[in-house]
Amino acid sequence: MKKDAFTCSKQDCTYALTGTCLESIIEPTSNCPNLTVKGTAPPIAPTDLRDEAEAHEEYVRQFPPGLELGLQDIARIMRSRYARLIGVLGQVEAGKTCLFTSMYLRLTGRHMCPHFRFVTSETLLGFEQRARHLRDWSSGGVPEQIVDHTQLGHSRSPAFLHLAISDQVGRRHDFLLPDLPGEWTTRLLSDAGTSERFSFLYRSDAVLIVVEGPRFSNPRTRNNAITDVTHLLDRLANDIRLAKFTPVILAVTKCDKTDGKIPAELDRVVAVAADHGYSVTPVALAAFPTAPSTIPTGYGIDKLLSLLTASPASEGAACDAFVEGAERSYLKARG
Repeated sequence: MKKDAFTCSKQDCTYALTGTCLESIIEPTSNCPNLTVKGTAPPIAPTDLRDEAEAHEEYVRQFPPGLELGLQDIARIMRSRYARLIGVLGQVEAGKTCLFTSMYLRLTGRHMCPHFRFVTSETLLGFEQRARHLRDWSSGGVPEQIVDHTQLGHSRSPAFLHLAISDQVGRRHDFLLPDLPGEWTTRLLSDAGTSERFSFLYRSDAVLIVVEGPRFSNPRTRNNAITDVTHLLDRLANDIRLAKFTPVILAVTKCDKTDGKIPAELDRVVAVAADHGYSVTPVALAAFPTAPSTIPTGYGIDKLLSLLTASPASEGAACDAFVEGAERSYLKARG
């Protein structure tokens, strides 16, 4: 039977035109429960109590657990609407999870209105789990450990957080943020063979390299800090082969200890990035400053969001690399 004789209950499914199943099911005409012959009624729902329970369980499983998303989950989101996938790299204690948590709390607390407003998240439980130490904040000051160290159950697949916001003119922006353990970045520096873990960066709209500002201003640590981040740029260019048109943002954390400024030593990093063909923008950040009366909580996050919500430079190039006129959100989801 011809492929155009079938219809699919899944939104945006193009099987009738392309013969390709969105769910990547082999022989979808006989194996896909969403595909039916045109003119036939959908299958009758089971009436047996046990069958009803099983059917209900199957429908429930279609919703993400709320902690984090896997690659199949983000593919579903990117098929339904344009979503910006942001690559995030940074060693242990660089402040990646603190940055995401501060961003979430500033948005949900309406501290960034009217420039940015929180819309929704498919990983609310994940954000709340990361912020639970702050929920127990006492008058004694900043807790010693604000968020837990990120750990992944799967050693090869990244986990993502989802955040949807709207800007001042009401445009919605969906972000997919990988919260990777710092050990992944450290291992990448010593072993180029681990670069395949970061294959999702091919689809990214921007890449954040998270570094600690004080390490660059301290004479004892700045040489090692510069070596590490320039070596990471070399890995991006030569091993991961990140596209040159991908914007790279240098997220400089803990800048409450550098008076809110970006250490001058990072100019060398920007120059090395330019030699590799990348355009790098440094941003001074302080997710949870120790003295918020001097440097406010969430310092620099508004500037970071302004950069992330800008029209991605890779949009036109990514479309041209596939099919003329094709929808980029769908193409990136399929890789």
